[in-house]
Amino acid sequence: MNANKEKSSPSLSSEQMKAARARGASRSDWTRVQADIAKDASASAENAAIGAMLANRKPGRPIQGEAKEAISLRIPISALERWRATGKGWQTRMAELLSKAV
Repeated sequence: MNANKEKSSPSLSSEQMKAARARGASRSDWTRVQADIAKDASASAENAAIGAMLANRKPGRPIQGEAKEAISLRIPISALERWRATGKGWQTRMAELLSKAV
């Protein structure tokens, strides 16, 4: 960055920022933002649709396949080491084998 180039927005001290917030000022040019929204009405409808989708979304990772539950299981260390030695995905393979055994 060029050292002689001025910043597009001036830096404010924390006291100046607190005073500006107390006056209701912000660093956003709301007149420009509202004018941009008025130019493209479809963007406003699209943003509303995205907002509705996010509001109805359940938190967390989506469930793929059958739901799973975390449990605590005490098994011999030697058995656990043998499963781990089979490589990546050993937990999935163990769960599949347990499902077949029932």
